[in-house]
Amino acid sequence: MYQHINHATMVTILEEARIPFLREPFGADITTIGLLIHEVKILYKGQLRLMDSPLQVTMWSKRVRAVDFTVGYEVRPAHAVPDTKPSVIAETQLAAVHIEEQRLQRLSLEQREYLQRWLR
Repeated sequence: MYQHINHATMVTILEEARIPFLREPFGADITTIGLLIHEVKILYKGQLRLMDSPLQVTMWSKRVRAVDFTVGYEVRPAHAVPDTKPSVIAETQLAAVHIEEQRLQRLSLEQREYLQRWLR
């Protein structure tokens, strides 16, 4: 209605970017290990309009702990100059959970190494 990308849509955009980012370390365990969102923070630094699409979402690991980790994001129009300040800065804290047993699950060595490779 207002020709901009609203909050609910932004949360979905972050999720859609996060899924392929996490496919390598978690894809093989998708039937046994789930990732639950503990917290989402989104700071809007500038308006993103529908005409700014497609969007570029840059992601990295912010913190990696035993059972949880945080993914950081910057979102800008894809056509923006590379050093343009992001329109959105966000982070999502996720916890690994054993689906069947409904308990927190320690990240595997491979999962931790993957996430640590993207630390920023």
